[in-house]
Amino acid sequence: MSQQWTVEDLRQIDVFKQCGSRELEALLPHVYQRTYRKGQILFMEGDPRERVYFLMDGYVKLERLHETAMYQYADYLKPKQLFPYSGMFSTTFYRHSAESLTDITVIYMPADRFEQLVKRSATMLLNIVGQMNRILDLHERRLQEIITPSATDRVLNTIHYLIEDLGEREADSVRIRCPFTTVELSRLSGTSRETVSGILSRLRKEDILQFDARQLVTEHPEYFEQATH
Repeated sequence: MSQQWTVEDLRQIDVFKQCGSRELEALLPHVYQRTYRKGQILFMEGDPRERVYFLMDGYVKLERLHETAMYQYADYLKPKQLFPYSGMFSTTFYRHSAESLTDITVIYMPADRFEQLVKRSATMLLNIVGQMNRILDLHERRLQEIITPSATDRVLNTIHYLIEDLGEREADSVRIRCPFTTVELSRLSGTSRETVSGILSRLRKEDILQFDARQLVTEHPEYFEQATH
């Protein structure tokens, strides 16, 4: 966790692009880098909200459980994202647990120092508000698309949401490098694992979706866009 970051390194992160050198130099002694292996926990729901993280490589799942310990909510983070937004400036505890879905690299810093810097910078504050609005809009559309009586539609709409949120556009396809199991997809879509497996099998046979334990790939993202209308 040795400190090797520079002002120019921090400026590669979107929220710090417009920060003055003096502010970033003052922040540098409090910036640390760390790697986590797949399956490690970064923090648990209810832990003191002591750090703000920036995901540099890999994928992270944010999860909130119901008081009965039943699965309730999940969100997924791709590289170059700040987290957690939830609770910023308002709470002293994490509202979600964070788990590494792959091997990951993060940088982190004390939450109070980051928030003090944001409060002094209108540009940083606008950046964060913009990102929070993007997340809110995405999740509103996720709820609208997934609340449907058709189990098939819920699965297709869930894949559409993941393509929008995590998909990487390539020359002739969209690739999601975040690993998903059929159990995870069934939780997200509110359907049975058997239903998800059957739909994935059909999509494979029709050459619409390639799916394994490491990634999802589709050369027909428009199929899922049409499925949501």
